[in-house]
Amino acid sequence: MTRNKKEIIEISGLSEISDKYNAFLIDLWGVVHNGINLFPDILYLLKKLKDQNKQVVFITNAPRRSVTIKEQLNQFGINPSLFSDVISSGEISWLRMKTIILDKKNNCFHIGPQRDNHLTEGLNINLVKEPNKTDFILNTGPWGDNDSLENYKEILSKLYEFKALMICANPDKRIIRGKNFMICAGLLAEYYEYLGGKVEYFGKPFSEIYEYGLKLLIETDKKKVLIIGDSLGNDIKGAINQCIDSLLVTDGIHRDVNNNKNIDLKKLNDLMTKKNIYANYAIKKLTWK
Repeated sequence: MTRNKKEIIEISGLSEISDKYNAFLIDLWGVVHNGINLFPDILYLLKKLKDQNKQVVFITNAPRRSVTIKEQLNQFGINPSLFSDVISSGEISWLRMKTIILDKKNNCFHIGPQRDNHLTEGLNINLVKEPNKTDFILNTGPWGDNDSLENYKEILSKLYEFKALMICANPDKRIIRGKNFMICAGLLAEYYEYLGGKVEYFGKPFSEIYEYGLKLLIETDKKKVLIIGDSLGNDIKGAINQCIDSLLVTDGIHRDVNNNKNIDLKKLNDLMTKKNIYANYAIKKLTWK
């Protein structure tokens, strides 16, 4: 299912369309924060949605369990009363790994920073460093923020020799941390697939994370739900797959479609046409007005 590019509506604030929806599935990284700082107007926007009795669930491709993300949001100053719940790709990945170890396959090779090790807690997982002892790979992203794909080709090739299944806990290929782009787990998984390896993806745009997210909503009519995100390939594609309206925030990974102050609609339409993925609405930054 695709949407005609002529249908996209540029808005200056969420207040222009909020009356149409009762529930909002909102991306975090690139929409609410940049990994370091909360974006301006987000707290005000969340308070206005609460005042209107709208339900907010954050849906994110962060390779961390939902409780950890809630703690991070609290550190950003987002009171738990301003949202209903959080569902993450990390949480879905944790649930999948739980089924793997039930099959007595618990030797895990973790590609990712040490801070993501918590994703193996509560599971009978044995972290290994030798490809030949690996039952499955947990891929949460690069070991270093400045790494490139080239840093991983050798180890991925060695892991492929032993046909280890890869669990990709973040389908994103790139994100912006602060002001800089960095690679993500999805890019490493893509290369592993290129080698011939088997990858299971958990997160947007795949259906499982939406199934969990929609179960958290009081609203059951998808026509009354809006998905907000900054990635055509993940957020907007996922929304289309679920037959749910979407709002693209263009100041994230697709910031090249922006001019100094506004969205260049021609550039945006060209990008959507190239990807054959169309949002219902576009906004430069997620603001209320």
